[in-house]
Amino acid sequence: MKKIINDREIKTVQYATDYNWYAKIPDSNWLCILVDNDKKRRYVDEVIAKIINKDVCYVCIIGEGCERTHDLFDEEIVFREVEIDEYYLPKHHIVTTWHNEFNEGIKFGIQHAYHDEIEIREVVILDMTDGTERARINKELAELAYENE
Repeated sequence: MKKIINDREIKTVQYATDYNWYAKIPDSNWLCILVDNDKKRRYVDEVIAKIINKDVCYVCIIGEGCERTHDLFDEEIVFREVEIDEYYLPKHHIVTTWHNEFNEGIKFGIQHAYHDEIEIREVVILDMTDGTERARINKELAELAYENE
């Protein structure tokens, strides 16, 4: 589902190991709202690496695992900065936040998140909950779309 809210294209992408979700995310000028309800670490690590490689500029993490996933994301960035082997990092700084309140995280990512170096044109809500949060995501998007009419 795609919507335009706050002059940003909004879309939801479902994470799955048997589906090429990676092809559905942009290559630049994008913010990721990562929804994680304590997915296993190996899957979170995969997502972190792949969205860094797709030049994400801002990541808002929500869900039951938000603080842990935020810490893992920041650790991966620092690892890539200091590692002797050259691991890919975008030329811009990646901003990361976590939000304990589900609706606050979605609203912040769509309406308030701002990057000093990059114009955010797209917001991808990457759902790592096997669809269990789909109804909440759609409800929040509908409310934000209504507020922005």
